[in-house]
Amino acid sequence: MGRFGIEFVASSRHADGIMLSGTTTRNMEQALAATYEAEPAPKLVVLFGACAISGGIFQGSDQLARKYLERLKIDLYIPGCPPHPLTFIYGLLTYLRKTHAGSKAGNP
Repeated sequence: MGRFGIEFVASSRHADGIMLSGTTTRNMEQALAATYEAEPAPKLVVLFGACAISGGIFQGSDQLARKYLERLKIDLYIPGCPPHPLTFIYGLLTYLRKTHAGSKAGNP
């Protein structure tokens, strides 16, 4: 993915976006909020897989923290359980291509 300008970094302070995979539990809600707040604007949020998108097999559990995700602007949903790696690459590159083309045309 590096050849497309996509690098994974250890700190959200150095990231253009965050990718959430797996369920977001109540125990992880505070860490997710801190990670999101540390990310510089504009913030890209990608939900990767059925568990991140809907809770997956854990949907309906009282341990999930779905309310926090509902407050975020989700930019990209990549479905699957788990998504195929090529699905991730294709989805992300398609999203970035559309976003980049829109910014060239003067669109936000």
